[in-house]
Amino acid sequence: MKSPMLARSVRGVLLSMLPLVLTGAPALGAALTLPPHPRLMLTDAEIPGVKARIKQVPALAARYRSLLRSADSRVAMAVKLPPRGGQWYHWYACKKDGGNLRTVSPTEHKCTVCGTVYTGWPYDDVVLARAHDDLARGVRELGLAYRLTGEAKYAGKVREVLLAYADRYRKYPLHDIHGEAKVGGGHVGPQTLDEAVWLIDICQGTDLVWDRLSAADRTAIETGLLRPATETIRRHKMGIHNIQCWKNSAVGLVGLLLGDEALVADAVESEHGFRRQVARGINPDGQWFEGAWGYHFYTLSALAPLLEAGERCGLGLYDYHAEGRSVRKLFEGPLDLAMPDLTLPAFNDSGTVDLASNAALYELALAHYHDPRFATVLAGDRRGSFEAMIRGVVPLPATSPREATSRDFPGSGYAVLQPNRGRDATWLCLKYGPHGGGHGHPDKLNFILYSRGKVLGYDPGTGKYGVPLHADWQRTTIAHNTLTVDETNQRPATGRDLAFLGRPGVAAALAEAGPVYDGVTYRRGVAVFDDDVVLVLDLVRASKPHTIDLAYHNAGVWSETPKGRHVALPDRPGYRYLKDIVQVTGPLPRVDEAPVKVGLAVAAEDRAVVWAGTGAGQLSTERIPCVVVRTHGERALVGWALDLHGSVPTLKVASKGAAATVEAKVGGKTYWLNADPDGAEKLIAEAR
Repeated sequence: MKSPMLARSVRGVLLSMLPLVLTGAPALGAALTLPPHPRLMLTDAEIPGVKARIKQVPALAARYRSLLRSADSRVAMAVKLPPRGGQWYHWYACKKDGGNLRTVSPTEHKCTVCGTVYTGWPYDDVVLARAHDDLARGVRELGLAYRLTGEAKYAGKVREVLLAYADRYRKYPLHDIHGEAKVGGGHVGPQTLDEAVWLIDICQGTDLVWDRLSAADRTAIETGLLRPATETIRRHKMGIHNIQCWKNSAVGLVGLLLGDEALVADAVESEHGFRRQVARGINPDGQWFEGAWGYHFYTLSALAPLLEAGERCGLGLYDYHAEGRSVRKLFEGPLDLAMPDLTLPAFNDSGTVDLASNAALYELALAHYHDPRFATVLAGDRRGSFEAMIRGVVPLPATSPREATSRDFPGSGYAVLQPNRGRDATWLCLKYGPHGGGHGHPDKLNFILYSRGKVLGYDPGTGKYGVPLHADWQRTTIAHNTLTVDETNQRPATGRDLAFLGRPGVAAALAEAGPVYDGVTYRRGVAVFDDDVVLVLDLVRASKPHTIDLAYHNAGVWSETPKGRHVALPDRPGYRYLKDIVQVTGPLPRVDEAPVKVGLAVAAEDRAVVWAGTGAGQLSTERIPCVVVRTHGERALVGWALDLHGSVPTLKVASKGAAATVEAKVGGKTYWLNADPDGAEKLIAEAR
């Protein structure tokens, strides 16, 4: 049954979509009409294929059984809405160590690390947020169960939840993450982000039972729930941002559900809409501009509901492209920039991301683009998602082994060094590109190192934003493998690549940090030789004397406690999280991260001191071996050598003008890395 608004809505959608012809998306014909409900995540025509996949794929059969069990349990439960809106997920962590909290009861929340118990606001309200999310998720599950079985009991429970929210939604006070009634907050959640994520599930489930609702029910749900929630979201606009992508999907789904052309145009065509997010938010290498892999997939997850609904409603959003950017690149970029084990590094506000954990999104990519490369992250035990159930390709196409090699990615600002192939190959990524907006970290020329299945060169990534550890450690420069000047953080900047080479057995890169400090030029050369040796060469020049710190953090444990005179550190962000720091005068101990043993040597041309101890990880109690080389003056030249078989290299550095060399002797071989930023041959890496 069609909405009474549909006739004028389709005409409006047609008019609002005309610019698609000019920007690379398929032209929309004059015969465009919205199909009958359901049309957002599933159509009736797709149901036979869904049932066939459930029979063919064991993981989907298990998911289907789980879906029905969950739906049956929801049918048996009384609908009880939370008494108020929920609170920010990032509050739900221990202020002492950053550990996650465990919900003991609705009013008792215990740290999983130190055992501290928290009560009251905002912790109690985070539990309420989970309850709201579960109810919305239940609407979608129940709707899907109804569509696949035809059993009216599931649709009846959806109706009950929707009418309860239609009666209550506007009575929930507007509130933000600080409990204040401000634009940007929500009624159900503390942000328009939370409101949008919640509303997407509500829309998808509502669409699945729309033809079971009476006209009076539809009016009540539209006027009491869908439109008020949409306007709460629309009042707050964020420009190019992952959050705006969630908001666009929520608004667009309401528009496609109700047949409202203005809402669809707002979600797709506006200054903050889908097209602008694609054209401005994706870099040429296919990474979301915020430079954090967690947010890359968070953004893809935000786009997916609108992409899928648009696919069924004739909008053609999957194939939209502009200025060299496209949705397809968002799926391709992670495959290009992943470590050999198909994980992505913890740059900026992100932890390490396993591509397999995002298999559901690649189900959609494979179904639409038919590129076998997208099947490389899919396997039988990963195919239990709703996305695989609804659109999964069965059987999967044959795939070729991943042929990752050394490559420079100037669009995103990453130099990836991987001289050899295979899951255990050594891989290094030097970060020199754009800052990443609000989720960027002050760590230009930071690098992450991987070998033999382990991340060695360590980045703390991020934890929950509501605890001190995030700002005071994870977002400080000294927490990263890079340069800190005068114990202050780098400022946001974009660096540049100066030279790159990649050939079998060796790969190297030279980059410049950009204006991270006034009057300071920072350049770094890195080289990887086979899977054995890593060389790093740091060149710092300044217009006046500074305190220059170059830090390296290696996951694992010291093979023995570093020995030397204790160093008293300042109580400053970042530095206060360094512990047991001593000034060493002899060789550094080995660092062990089983099965890899890392022999580490450092040398400096000018007078410098070497400190060793530990820094924090994602928790303050997680201790990561670290080395800091400190120099006072207008310049610093520091060379680093890592032997990934555990022996300690013999190391020396030298300079001539702007050029510099680090030379390491390891196991009877000599390795050189020469950087000459102003020369004709800017980078040489050799081993004999």
